[in-house]
Amino acid sequence: MRLQAYQANLSDTEQRLADYLSAHQSEASHLTISALSKATHISTATISRFAKNLGFQNFQALKMALAQPDSQASTLFVEISPHDSLTKMASKIFHSNIDALEATNAALTEDQLEQATDLITNAEHVGLYGLGASNIVALDGYHKFLRTPIDVLYAQDYHMQLMTLTRLGPNDVAIIVSHSGENHDAIALAQLACDRGVPVIVITSSANATLTKLADVTLLSIAEESQYRTEALHALIAQMSLMDALFMLTAIKTDSQTAAVFRDIRQEIQKTRE
Repeated sequence: MRLQAYQANLSDTEQRLADYLSAHQSEASHLTISALSKATHISTATISRFAKNLGFQNFQALKMALAQPDSQASTLFVEISPHDSLTKMASKIFHSNIDALEATNAALTEDQLEQATDLITNAEHVGLYGLGASNIVALDGYHKFLRTPIDVLYAQDYHMQLMTLTRLGPNDVAIIVSHSGENHDAIALAQLACDRGVPVIVITSSANATLTKLADVTLLSIAEESQYRTEALHALIAQMSLMDALFMLTAIKTDSQTAAVFRDIRQEIQKTRE
């Protein structure tokens, strides 16, 4: 899963190494770095750098990950067949979504969540940004964070997003959602944030995308493409869950203030039901 998340921007040499590790997981887990270099005709320096680029501390940590049982891999993101019954199709869709959530959860770290939560809770304003389907995630985040004492900004139109971002500064934070991490408008928003000293939290499915290089914190959504469903659709659910996690962690950290906001919102909404 980690290889998949990083594969979009691998060099040709790194892609050859990733392909080898994917095809020979068990065998590679027993090789020394020198033996792997010989087997792949890739230098030990490149292999060591590759391991660190994937987020491992060193090559030994990568070997330990390769040594994990891969029996789950064969059941992840099961393909839908046109010959399946309707209930079988629905079941496979639900299980694929569950797989995406579990894989995304496994990629999270304590440091990432702590840093992201601290940035949000200490921010005067939180801006939420996304284009296309990613805008749905941003809107969902806006809907959630309105229940906290933090001032939140959201706009659907790209030019209005640019306008709201120009109102942010170093004491604020921008949360930018982009499945590929290569959308030109999303990158432009992140670059504007960096130019203005605004901390950036990125939610994406590509760990080494251009957008992640502009981020203070990157949260990965893991998804896989199938014949009838693009990986972006799987990722959407995982990304909304990441946004939900950020909201809940923030709400818990600002409990007393958030409780008051919750109470006021409930009272006003209740009036529409009477």
